[in-house]
Amino acid sequence: MADDSLPPAPPEAPSAPERETPGAQPAPPAPPPDQAGSARTRPFPERRGKRERGPRPELVALREPVYRESGGYRLRLEPPDLAKLRELPGSRGKTERELGEEFFDAQAERLAAALAEDVPAPAEVRVVVDPFSRQAFLAVGRQIKAILSF
Repeated sequence: MADDSLPPAPPEAPSAPERETPGAQPAPPAPPPDQAGSARTRPFPERRGKRERGPRPELVALREPVYRESGGYRLRLEPPDLAKLRELPGSRGKTERELGEEFFDAQAERLAAALAEDVPAPAEVRVVVDPFSRQAFLAVGRQIKAILSF
């Protein structure tokens, strides 16, 4: 009769994985023991190794200098100087290469003539452009040999 005097035992609360919350999806079944680690570390293992991969695409556009031969000199506009030509009027809608070619079309003879007194031909000359002062600096090696306004 002692059993009648005890209050009834409360029902056991479900453990954490068994609890359901409103709107929650049921947990997926555990993978078989032989594949337990592979599903988590390698997504889509059936696709691995079946497809040949080509070379990686270039994420940065390759920019090359623009060269022009004039008066026995090889004039060179480097990519940073080509980008500076964008600041000049009339550059809208043109590529940097087109801007460099147009610059050399208009200025190559003047640039070569400015070098004739100081630099013996043949020589490679870097043309550094300042679009704000509208000047071109002609450098041989690490020395500025001439400055021209354009």
